[in-house]
Amino acid sequence: MHWKIARDPFLGPLAARGGEKLAYDAGFFLDEDPEDARLDDTDWRCTPVPARRPLGPRPIALLATGGFCPPHAGHLAMMQAARAAAEHAGFDVIAGYLSPGHDAYLKLKCRSEAIPASERLARCAALATETDWLLVDPWEALHRRVAVNYTDVVARLRAYLRAHLDNHVDVFYVCGGDNARFAPAFVEDAGCVVVSRPGYEGEREKWRRILGPRPNILWCESQHAAASRELRSGPWLERATRRVALRLEDERAAPLLGFERLRHFQRALVRLFAEFATVRSVPLAPPSESLDPAISLDAMLPSRHSLAISRLFALGGYHALGHVERPGSRPLRDQIRALPPGSYVLRDDDSFTGGTVNAVRALLPADVRITRLEVALHSDADEEVADSRDFLLGAHEGGLVVRLADGQIGRVPYLLPYVDPAVRSGVPFELSHDFSRRAWLLNERIFQGTHILIRDLPAHAQRAFAWFSADRSLEQLSQFYADRLGSSNCER
Repeated sequence: MHWKIARDPFLGPLAARGGEKLAYDAGFFLDEDPEDARLDDTDWRCTPVPARRPLGPRPIALLATGGFCPPHAGHLAMMQAARAAAEHAGFDVIAGYLSPGHDAYLKLKCRSEAIPASERLARCAALATETDWLLVDPWEALHRRVAVNYTDVVARLRAYLRAHLDNHVDVFYVCGGDNARFAPAFVEDAGCVVVSRPGYEGEREKWRRILGPRPNILWCESQHAAASRELRSGPWLERATRRVALRLEDERAAPLLGFERLRHFQRALVRLFAEFATVRSVPLAPPSESLDPAISLDAMLPSRHSLAISRLFALGGYHALGHVERPGSRPLRDQIRALPPGSYVLRDDDSFTGGTVNAVRALLPADVRITRLEVALHSDADEEVADSRDFLLGAHEGGLVVRLADGQIGRVPYLLPYVDPAVRSGVPFELSHDFSRRAWLLNERIFQGTHILIRDLPAHAQRAFAWFSADRSLEQLSQFYADRLGSSNCER
């Protein structure tokens, strides 16, 4: 038996019972990795974990793989039908995951119509916002060198959830009736939900008869007939040119690093962005004078009355989870309660989405009136906005506020594996991986010889790296991520 079949936790036992052909019939293919996908690599923390809650006696996560080129309402209907069937069978569905396939797989399947992985992940996340239980898993799309088997994705997600959520969680694979032949892989372990698909009723019923009634192989109905191939509009083309407004903060953004190294980092970051965009560098500028007092939302330009509020995201940066106080700040309700009644100017760092401003307006009491909005960085409609400190490891109030795999809230750079820079900072979708690797290399150079350690970072910045020794230097930490993103495990 081929060693890659033998090591497969689902297809290996199937082949051991009836020969390798059964594994191939169930969808196995030999990937091009001369080594292997590490299915127990639970410390590569790229996958969001659902919010903690008391779990039922049979907790499972649902997982669907495929091209998702593009994702559509049929995928959503499939997952909802699978959830209903699993819950009817007595399982506690803790989350559902959409896992888009690797670009190498898509290029073979869709050729010029293939959409880059980061955009497919972003589109899947947009579809998932129609529910309160679906998430995206970027592991196979962004963190593997080659396309991998669907069973690899199941095994890795199960190990990851058991390591970071609960050791009793299992994963049920979800597929349409056209792929009912995948179900035999899960007869003895994990589980599978096969959802009907118009035109494939015969295939689905054939496998249902072959496998017979089993508690972990579920069959359910869904009448949604949409297919991704019917929704593709032609060759996918990324915008040829981009415009980025990059704010350059002062030495307050990096108190441990120092002014000269910060400036060197910023200049190099501008050059990195300039490889794919027209960059407008915007220095940090003090706010204008105003007759009304100000409430500042800008961490780098605080005022007498400031609100330390941040948007919270799941790992990856694809899913917004609402607003919270900035890590290390007082509870948001206490901050708002401390505002004296009166009229104020509301100041924010930029006006790119306006989501935080709108959230603050909704939270303020009636006796705290906003007369106007001021922003530190004005951007044009076609201009992306980014802050340089968001790409610097351990920067003051820098990076994205995320719910980490262990459920805690922390801050991480806008770089893989923690954040996809393509969805948060205007990096082209097809450059997400390479940009992250090169930005980690830039961090490595900047921290070289500084002897700044993980333990020197604020607590909320340390949390993302808790599985490292606190005595590891930021230079070594940056080198680790740059090497891993450039290794055989992740190289694009």
